[in-house]
Amino acid sequence: MLRRIIFFLAILGFWALQAAFADDEPPKSLDVQKYEFARSYITALKYMKDIDDRWAQDTPKKLFADQKNKMILATINDLSLDSSDLLVIKNYMRKYLLSPSMDMRRVAEIVVVSVAREIAINHDQKLLWEKWYDLNAAGQATRPKEIDFVKTQHSLEMRRKEEDKNIIQASIGMTKILMSDKNKKNHGHLLDITAQERQKLLDKLDSFGADELDWGLKTGQSTLEGSIAVIREILEDSLWTSIDEK
Repeated sequence: MLRRIIFFLAILGFWALQAAFADDEPPKSLDVQKYEFARSYITALKYMKDIDDRWAQDTPKKLFADQKNKMILATINDLSLDSSDLLVIKNYMRKYLLSPSMDMRRVAEIVVVSVAREIAINHDQKLLWEKWYDLNAAGQATRPKEIDFVKTQHSLEMRRKEEDKNIIQASIGMTKILMSDKNKKNHGHLLDITAQERQKLLDKLDSFGADELDWGLKTGQSTLEGSIAVIREILEDSLWTSIDEK
């Protein structure tokens, strides 16, 4: 009998210690996958920044190149590098295509499909520029052929802009995923991430997208600028409360 009492008291003591240590544990997200998804999404945007920087940096060099063929070869090389970065973006999102969350699957699918199409556009542009290079090298770049080249290039860029619009929609969808299901009918401002996780996401965003933009979408923004703006709007706005804030 005494042994049973001692054993019972020992169990009570163990439970008490567990409760005490549990109170000291840092708060965690209600849905850890939401934080991980947002982190993956923002990391993927870093590769989009690399693409933007590449073209911004190369523009002066191309405009003032002594020989037209050097500019063409530089463009072909950049398109290859762009496709490599786009493939990384695709791989970051592809793992969420089987997520139990329908919203995550939807956002991931938009990005994966749009990026795959942009890689195909890059391939078509590379072929176009390679053909244009051969015509210039052979001295056969006539005015009518130049007009055809410019028209085809413009058509490919219009296709790319349509895919860029989809990426913006995906970024908006990502911010909605961070919102807690406890918000009723678009009322309430609760996020399913902790304050610490929220700051980590902002730090990751700051590592490549300095806070130089106003919140929200604006006319004239690039795909990357628009994505950063909508993500900052929800992460920086003090109106939105993290799950461990009161």
